[in-house]
Amino acid sequence: MEQHQPLTNGYSGSGTAANIAGSAAAVARVTTSSKLSQLTESLKLEHQLLRVPFEHYKKTIRANHRSVEKEVCSVVAAVSESADGDLSQNDAVQQLNSLVSRLQGLKRKLEEGSRAENLQAQRCRARLDHLESADAENIAEWNKTRLNRVLVDYMLRRSYYDTAMKLAETSNIQDLVDIDVFQEARRVIEALQNRDVSPALAWCAENKSRLKKSKVLYSFKVYQPQ
Repeated sequence: MEQHQPLTNGYSGSGTAANIAGSAAAVARVTTSSKLSQLTESLKLEHQLLRVPFEHYKKTIRANHRSVEKEVCSVVAAVSESADGDLSQNDAVQQLNSLVSRLQGLKRKLEEGSRAENLQAQRCRARLDHLESADAENIAEWNKTRLNRVLVDYMLRRSYYDTAMKLAETSNIQDLVDIDVFQEARRVIEALQNRDVSPALAWCAENKSRLKKSKVLYSFKVYQPQ
């Protein structure tokens, strides 16, 4: 009867195969654990990825609310004034036409505000999906996307706007980068370089509450003579 010959290290062939399989499984577990650890460390640095679009989302909602509230109050006041006043037929028709025009303008503002809110919500959703897609299996691809995001951010900060936008477009990461934020800053900077402080002051007024919380006197510096 044929018997298995023991190997030189004292283990049978079946035992060696089991050991190799066990070692491979252990290596796979270590590799997966290492990837997960690396991924966890990477995700810890991603709070800004969600913070920026979420802050803009809240800002857009607040701005839309203030605009609508102001316009509605004006329309209601005008209606009350018309109802209490002794107007001729022509004056009443003219007043009603004016109110209709204002309401149509309010409708356009609501539509524009809704589009802006949807855009910010879409951006938040895209970034959440991006973070949720990260796992040990696709970490190489995820890191490549992250590298492209970092490169776009760096180029925007160095004023290479066209190159940054081209990279974002070719990498299909427009919703994962903050090009619009830098474009807004670019408009303010270019206006200041042309000695026009209007965009800067408008930005200060728009972000007054945040500047106050941060104790930043940027608007005062803009007003200071050069």
